[in-house]
Amino acid sequence: MTKAAYIGVGSNIDDSYKNCLKGLRAVINDERVRYVALSSFYRTSPVSPVKQADFINCALKIEWAASPVELLSFLNGIEFHMGRERTIPLGPRVLDLDILLYGDLLLDEPELTIPHPRLHQRKFALVPCLEIDPDLSHPRLGLPLAAFLKNVGDEQKIAFLGRITVDELLSGGKV
Repeated sequence: MTKAAYIGVGSNIDDSYKNCLKGLRAVINDERVRYVALSSFYRTSPVSPVKQADFINCALKIEWAASPVELLSFLNGIEFHMGRERTIPLGPRVLDLDILLYGDLLLDEPELTIPHPRLHQRKFALVPCLEIDPDLSHPRLGLPLAAFLKNVGDEQKIAFLGRITVDELLSGGKV
């Protein structure tokens, strides 16, 4: 049985947009993944005490039949292949692929928490997810995701960059 998974995608090193496209293609082209939807791309301010460049972010909705831990391993493999280094907590990233939601699953394991523990506090995750599905709810907190947007600080800047279809993505991408 498959589950709908929302994946947060982000980058703020080198050509962040191209890094996101490459990561998205790696996810979508895997035979275990069924593509459902892709949000627009956004330029967002980092939520970190570490001084760094703005991010390019989007969200991807997929169907996944294996376990959430297997999905995490798959996503971490893509990050590693693209050169992700985990040396500075909340530091710059060539590619960041986070499981934000996995159906209505609640999971608290040492290596994985679902929903993402800070989903409800981050505009760069909320806005793209709500673009895909405006009626999404937070399974742990029991409230619509839209309710959290008004509580997220204005210091979290987000600017619409553009949209891309899955066909454009798979054929080379544009925005």
